[in-house]
Amino acid sequence: MSDERDRAFEVATVRERVAARDDIDAAEHVLAAIEDHAEDGRLTVDAIVDWHRTCRETHRSTVEDVDAAATRLDEIRASLDPVDREGNQVQARFDEYEGHLDGMRSDLSAAADRLDETAKRPNSPVACYEAAERLRQSQGQIHEVAHGLHHLDEEFDMFETWLDDPAARIDDLDEEIEGFERYLDNTDGLLARLETGRTGTTDPFDAWLAAYHLQRMMTLVFDELRSDIAELETWLERQEGDYEAELTALRDQLDALEERHEECSKRLDAATVEVEGFERKREAVADSLDDFESTLDEHEPPVDWAAVEGLVQSQFDELGIEVR
Repeated sequence: MSDERDRAFEVATVRERVAARDDIDAAEHVLAAIEDHAEDGRLTVDAIVDWHRTCRETHRSTVEDVDAAATRLDEIRASLDPVDREGNQVQARFDEYEGHLDGMRSDLSAAADRLDETAKRPNSPVACYEAAERLRQSQGQIHEVAHGLHHLDEEFDMFETWLDDPAARIDDLDEEIEGFERYLDNTDGLLARLETGRTGTTDPFDAWLAAYHLQRMMTLVFDELRSDIAELETWLERQEGDYEAELTALRDQLDALEERHEECSKRLDAATVEVEGFERKREAVADSLDDFESTLDEHEPPVDWAAVEGLVQSQFDELGIEVR
């Protein structure tokens, strides 16, 4: 065993043998990692064993950190009044965080499987490269989870503040409405290009389709935001202070958003005359648009906006919509 662990691979030989293989696309970052773990230009099996052990220890520690984050989230949930716990906004945040944690567990499981597949004592320069590649991939995946956990921990801090702070809840909803205003800004820009005939290298029908999808997505916004404002109002009634002015401002902001949306809908209908052969082109994608609308209508508050944005993007990909 000692002789096996003392076996070493010349880094230059690893580079040479891997470069000679047609079935391996040598990555410079993997070769750099081999050099980082080598000594005097040679990577020993003993160093690979230690590298593997370090990955395992980091993986184990990161799994424990994910479990600790999940426990903290459970404790936050348990600390809430049942009425607050069941609110759409609160539940949506718990669902979002639990989704992040599930994704992290999945990534860590994949990293563990990759480590299981990694030869601890490779017996050739090519096998040495393949082991280093898997170790490098596992390290990267574990690091990404650890990095995500750091940000998630910060989000938990802000979440706990949000749960108890009226100003934080009001500001958060204000920022959410402003975010949807930016969607309308994009729609407005597309319609302006169509109306002036200045679509540039973008096909006019593509510009119309993009505006249509963004506009249709926005129909989900208003019921959700009205529900959020009503839920916020109910919660604020149980807090000390008078927040009617802030609630009025949010309602006014939402009313203005809805008016802009209605105006964009009228402009979208009118802009069809700017697209040559519109009816024929619209008919060609009718089934796809019907499926899109049907799937979109399945979403109810609290809406999973990441899923909705993914649906819109998949439509762009399916229909080959390119906006330049």
